[in-house]
Amino acid sequence: GAASAPLPRRPVRWRRGAGGWSMADGAAADAPRWESACKVFDEDVRGAGAAIRAVACTDSLVVTSSSRPVVKVWQVAEAGLTASQSLSLVESHGAVGSSCVEVASAGEGHLAAVCYDDGGIGLWDLRSGKRTVELEADIPAAWKAKFLPGGRRLVSGGPSGSLFFWELRAGGRLEREVGVRSSHGRTKDDLTDVKRRRTDTKAPLGGSNDLNGTDKFDKHGSPVYSLAVSPDGQLLSCGRGSGAISVMRLDADDGQGWARDVSAHWSSEKSTAAVRALTFDTDSRLVLSGGDDQQVCVFDASAWAQRRAAEARRCSQLERFPAHRGWVTSVSTCPDPTRRVVVSTSWDGTVKLWDYCTHSLLHTYKDHTDSVFGSAFAPSDGRFFVSVGVDAQIVLYTAQHETTTAVRSVRWAHETKGLKEEAVKVQVKGGQAV
Repeated sequence: GAASAPLPRRPVRWRRGAGGWSMADGAAADAPRWESACKVFDEDVRGAGAAIRAVACTDSLVVTSSSRPVVKVWQVAEAGLTASQSLSLVESHGAVGSSCVEVASAGEGHLAAVCYDDGGIGLWDLRSGKRTVELEADIPAAWKAKFLPGGRRLVSGGPSGSLFFWELRAGGRLEREVGVRSSHGRTKDDLTDVKRRRTDTKAPLGGSNDLNGTDKFDKHGSPVYSLAVSPDGQLLSCGRGSGAISVMRLDADDGQGWARDVSAHWSSEKSTAAVRALTFDTDSRLVLSGGDDQQVCVFDASAWAQRRAAEARRCSQLERFPAHRGWVTSVSTCPDPTRRVVVSTSWDGTVKLWDYCTHSLLHTYKDHTDSVFGSAFAPSDGRFFVSVGVDAQIVLYTAQHETTTAVRSVRWAHETKGLKEEAVKVQVKGGQAV
């Protein structure tokens, strides 16, 4: 095959001194910085001894889910959080919680998708607080879901290892199921993890450097623990319980589109580590993941979006670095195109900010009192991010630096290949544009 393509790396490394952050050569640097601005408890979740399992953001709202039969919506204003509305799941699903919440990036982000613990998926209008679509639940349970570009399609995955693509217009329907490419089934550890999560309200969700897909770990049929869609809408990645990451080209003519499998996370030669965290960078080039091996991995997947066979066969360099002392539960990249940073959260109770090009640790936050399950950035410019966890607490971190908004117009790959992008600088102080 072709030679490995090195990842883009900055020629500088940060160091921290008495005067703040600077580059290794001593020159001053405008290093990105977010500070903890607000901490809010979900008292209903806290009183039940449960955890906040997942979080998603618009530019003005934070949406959280838990093992309680309600999804909470919080308003972001003046560097603070206030409860805005509650979306009750009792009417349609009884006393079940939710494992995942996602907000459509298209339009003004008014549509939220909720994965219920009984396997169903509901779509909610955040303006009215009403459920608009209920997707059929006669498929294997959906642990994770992601909106596709345009907000008119949704992809979900769970314990079966297959991916399900949904058309959301006209009441919602299952468009197609993309199955695994081999006969390998789930491991005993996978099945044990499924049973444990059914009864544990505080359990985390979902459950060699060779990138050629020939390693000995099972990559197919293992549960889907995480999903990520590239900002340009061309690639979809799914993290599996086997420690592998499967990459799909969304515009494939055959409707399948599997481009490559990456063995990214493992804890020993005989033990794999579930990929619970997954994201793309703002350029739709790099995939970043976090797993039960306490590592964060980075690799370049941009060549696999190409239709040319030679490009699709290219290997990419996999980089790994130790990030936490517990399972990595989420990774979130800053959408500001000038800031190459990622936030990671962990079972060890910390939130960390990294320069993912140099693997440099920029800051460690210790605002939570227990394991942290999720994180999310404000989608347009990253002027704030939030984290949630076992302590039923939502922590809001606001940018203390100038942010840049990337304005994108992206359409579903089958409709057009057009992509327009422009950058607008916004001065931010205390989490608010000025």
